Amino acid sequence: MRLFILLAGMFLLLTAICLKGYFALVPPPEPTHNRYLSTILPQSLPQWSVVDHDMAESPESSARITEFLNFDDALYRTYSNGKIHIGVYVAYWSPGKVSYRWAGAHTPDTCWVQNGWACNTRKYSIPFNNKNVEFELAEFGEYEKKGETQQVYFWHLVGGRAYSYKQNDGHNIFAALIDIKSHGLDLRKEQFFIRLSSNTDILALKKMPAFGTILEALASLGLAK
Repeated sequence: MRLFILLAGMFLLLTAICLKGYFALVPPPEPTHNRYLSTILPQSLPQWSVVDHDMAESPESSARITEFLNFDDALYRTYSNGKIHIGVYVAYWSPGKVSYRWAGAHTPDTCWVQNGWACNTRKYSIPFNNKNVEFELAEFGEYEKKGETQQVYFWHLVGGRAYSYKQNDGHNIFAALIDIKSHGLDLRKEQFFIRLSSNTDILALKKMPAFGTILEALASLGLAK
């Protein structure tokens, strides 16, 4: 048993050394995102009010969490028309800035629930489209707090593809190896976390031209397949 533990420890140590050497010698890929998010998302829409918020005001963040997340660019913007409200939250990390799992933990499943929201419905990897344009598969949840209900669609894009993962109760010591199996040795692709939230059903929103404009902007970030 001791020999097995020793051999396993040596294997993990050698693996870590090899990976460190690989990442030191091979530079990360060049970023494709070179515009400010604030200029990509609609800054005005006819008959809609548009408000930008501090990232720390979002259900995902606080001032402390925002600092730890170490964004390269981020945006939290709300669009309102009467009683209809749409929240758009986008965070961007350049290649190699943070691990996939660190960015992937930044979801309503964790952050919203820790901020007092109850998750009433949760669906994984569901189809999403804008007219005839297919998007990357979305995560969906319905969250409620103090009588307010929000329908939330979100994506974690890694190199332009939706990143699927399962959050476990404990830390998985083989997480890096699992990521290598899924993504290969290049674990430094650029990442987006994109969240759409609204107090209105998605079918009703898709009938509104303004919502289509928002989706077209998000598609340009890599959501469209």
